[in-house]
Amino acid sequence: MEQEETSLKPEDLMDEVDFYRSNREKISEWAKNKGERYKHIEYLLLAPDFFYLLVRLMTDDRVPFKAKFKIGVVILYYLSPFDIIPEVLLGPIGYTDDLILAVWSINSLLHSVDRQVLVENWPSHIDLFSTVERIMSVADKWLGKDAYRKLVNFFKSKNDEPHE
Repeated sequence: MEQEETSLKPEDLMDEVDFYRSNREKISEWAKNKGERYKHIEYLLLAPDFFYLLVRLMTDDRVPFKAKFKIGVVILYYLSPFDIIPEVLLGPIGYTDDLILAVWSINSLLHSVDRQVLVENWPSHIDLFSTVERIMSVADKWLGKDAYRKLVNFFKSKNDEPHE
């Protein structure tokens, strides 16, 4: 049986786009005032871009249903106030876990989604694939090995098979 593709359009996701814009402004302002001491600030500034990429991929008909299920879970994690590193308590540094999960998700999509689809939906001028590699290489240091592994394993087990 063939899976039905989503009929969501970018204009249907304005709340998420507003979330992207709002967080881009917050993180940029924080970076100007306090974030210069943060070792990986250049990556943290991309957290809204990865969120936007995920939202765009949800609306792209070239992305398989199973991949959209995984993407949807990561988007919900971004939007949830309950996560490993809470933004409410730590400000923009709290997006570290969201960013790492988004990057892990994009990295895992490389097996099921054409790279060109990812590039076309990426809102930044920075190279997507080299950025994914660099963030993946520092993820253990950011969250600590156990926290990173738990985060990835939790979402890997939740996303292996979509619930029908």
